[in-house]
Amino acid sequence: MESTPFRAVYAASRNRKNALNSWRIRLSHPMTEDELDEFERIFDKLYLEFT
Repeated sequence: MESTPFRAVYAASRNRKNALNSWRIRLSHPMTEDELDEFERIFDKLYLEFT
């Protein structure tokens, strides 16, 4: 099965390989400060793990 990149990610990069290897992160106005803090904590942990 062939993967399909998100249209928004592909539109930003115009590169299929980059779009397929990108993370799409969606934040919205109803998010609480605690949710944002948790996201930041988890993101930092994963970033360090995969870089």
